[in-house]
Amino acid sequence: MKITLQILIISMLLFSCQENKKELSEKPHKKEIVSKKKEDFVSPGEKVNDAIADLTIKFSDLTISMRDDDTSWKDEYEETDNIYETRKDTAVFYLDPGYSLERSFKIDQAEFDEIELYGQFEINVGIDTERELDVPFCLIEDWKSYTSEWTKFKVNKNDLQLPMIDDRIDRPIDFTIDELKTAVGKHCGPEWLDEIKNIKSLDKIRTSFFTTRYIYKIRAKNSKTNAIVEKFIVFYAPTSC
Repeated sequence: MKITLQILIISMLLFSCQENKKELSEKPHKKEIVSKKKEDFVSPGEKVNDAIADLTIKFSDLTISMRDDDTSWKDEYEETDNIYETRKDTAVFYLDPGYSLERSFKIDQAEFDEIELYGQFEINVGIDTERELDVPFCLIEDWKSYTSEWTKFKVNKNDLQLPMIDDRIDRPIDFTIDELKTAVGKHCGPEWLDEIKNIKSLDKIRTSFFTTRYIYKIRAKNSKTNAIVEKFIVFYAPTSC
């Protein structure tokens, strides 16, 4: 009985964590995702040159096979053919806590023999609370943000890798205390605003700069025809759990 009770408690905590992550991650960005076309989808792993690709991103004019060694996405969706929705030239993923951006990938069409890889990141403002909440953090949506310039990475054609994107930057977004209070009241709610409304200095408010997404741009060129395609892989960072 004692073991059964422990298992039940752990299961409830895991379910709560997953629900909170889903609410915080999907709500701000749902409007950016459109229904996929039949030719644009992400499927489970397929065999590629004697190596297993955990994820296969199929666009109408390019297929990207990608390793995924450290997340549980495929465990959650292994019974479906279409795991993630995509836009025309963009595949969107939601990272699990403890994520790693580093993973190998392959362009399946050998005729695209010249590859360039770029990365950038986006930062938003968040606010913490001392109240005892399941998620003591509010990401301020649709407000001020910072998007970095593109960084070009070195590419090894025989070992293509998505590298880590360095998102270290000192205070990328400027705002006044009145602007912050207005944004908190609008996006986080009256209880969050009540907590800071009488504070006179920004230094006394527990704000943070949170990297909300990492964006990779893959530029593939057919050296014989000079045809070029550009595809984007976007990873949204978890905000809780």
